[in-house]
Amino acid sequence: MLYRKIFIVLAAVSLLLTACGAQQSAETTEVKITLTEFGIQSSLTEFKVGVPYHFVVTNAGAVEHEFMVMPPLKEDQMGMGMDMHELDEQALAMVPASDLPAGATATFDYTFTEAAPAGTLEFACHTPGHYEANMKLPITVK
Repeated sequence: MLYRKIFIVLAAVSLLLTACGAQQSAETTEVKITLTEFGIQSSLTEFKVGVPYHFVVTNAGAVEHEFMVMPPLKEDQMGMGMDMHELDEQALAMVPASDLPAGATATFDYTFTEAAPAGTLEFACHTPGHYEANMKLPITVK
């Protein structure tokens, strides 16, 4: 009789722990990005803080591209006024051009930690001349 009560209590505790664990683990959301000359298409442009995202970036173009998640450049920064090292430092996440030759696909995981209202973040390619050719896509994080 005592063993039966212990078994019931352990089973109940196990179910509770399983339920709590399921609530704490967030499911990863896949985001498909396609890079072309000279555009960026994304399956999502609105993101949520704390949600893990799995980015699948495909270069469907004929030349190499890079992919960055970063604040938009200001008008005085256009024309590559910043060097690539400075741009890389501003990026929240990136896939370098060396990993995205024509036809390549690269992946990375990223979780946004802060909200970003419209106009404060974008997907962008900063391969020389590409950003200036409007290779960017605004995103929001709520």
